[in-house]
Amino acid sequence: MSLHSHPVFSGFVARCLMLAVSLSAMAELMAETEKDDEPEADAAEEIEAPRIYRTREEQREAGLQTEITPWLTLSGLLEGEIETERFIPRDRGPALKARSDSATLQVGFLVDLFGLAEGEAVVEYDSDPDKFFSEEAFVTFEYEPWELSLGKQFTPLGLYFGRFVTGPMLEFGETSARKSALLTYGPNDDFDLTIAAYQGRSSELGEDDEWDWAIGFEAWPSDRFSFGLSYQSDLSDADERLLEDDHYIKRVPVASAYLLGITDEFEFSLEIVAALDDFRELEKELDRPLAWNAEVAYFFPDQDLDLIIRLEKSRELDEEPEFRYGAAIIWYLDRRIILTMEYLRGQFETDSFAIEKKEEIAIRHVNTMSAKLTVEF
Repeated sequence: MSLHSHPVFSGFVARCLMLAVSLSAMAELMAETEKDDEPEADAAEEIEAPRIYRTREEQREAGLQTEITPWLTLSGLLEGEIETERFIPRDRGPALKARSDSATLQVGFLVDLFGLAEGEAVVEYDSDPDKFFSEEAFVTFEYEPWELSLGKQFTPLGLYFGRFVTGPMLEFGETSARKSALLTYGPNDDFDLTIAAYQGRSSELGEDDEWDWAIGFEAWPSDRFSFGLSYQSDLSDADERLLEDDHYIKRVPVASAYLLGITDEFEFSLEIVAALDDFRELEKELDRPLAWNAEVAYFFPDQDLDLIIRLEKSRELDEEPEFRYGAAIIWYLDRRIILTMEYLRGQFETDSFAIEKKEEIAIRHVNTMSAKLTVEF
């Protein structure tokens, strides 16, 4: 890994901040108008207890969205992020520093297709590498208790809980399939079973456009507790691209499991993603990756603040620390504007991670400080 700093996107961030301030002022004006027009509600009625959303529809309804027409709904997310890293060498030499800045704009479309199906698409712009791309685009047909989704979408491997700016290391298993069919069976509100057939990025040597499969199970014994299991036939299809040329000698399956609990003041999540076999193409110390992540969030009563503690561990993940922990504060400046600040410390237990400057410098640990401004619309 070479130590470098990404180009500063100060102009874009400035525009993000100006937009955030404008939206905040607009939201305050709307709130004042609502106070004048409506009778004052009791505090108990205004505050809704935290809960776990059981379906994609419930998640959408909980977020911000704008109905353009009776058949078209839009939602959006604008984020500006700054990250600084301080690498501490094993030889106790001077610390090495790096900084990166990025901005993303994400727009979601929900289309009612004549009451027969729903179309969903998510388009995103990322300042690094400065391009637009389609994250998801699929059509869903529902006939209770069945649901069939066709198109480009994520496989049911893992949920990847993470309230920090920096995503958890177990995201190495996240897989966006360009062609997929997901069939979900949910006879009641207590569980869902999803089976997926998809065409991934990788294939066996000498073959092209192979199809793989995945399965996921989620259960909700109550509004305050959830757990799930998932399995995917090929880890090399993951967005992390563990194989350089996207061709494998044999498939390596991967499994994931999670627990999630929530109360009025706390939220706890634990998730693990693990390869179930060895990659023959990779070095011995990197051929069977695994990672787990645990987070505890505390919701400050009567304040627009959350405090989150993270503890995570990885094994055989290239350029990732074996052990990482830290804390983050989420400040809800407005219903639409959120500021997240975090500190993470990563520990490298071996000499496998080094920074190439004039010579390779083995790293003992890294301190990361990040901030992200999120504007929802």
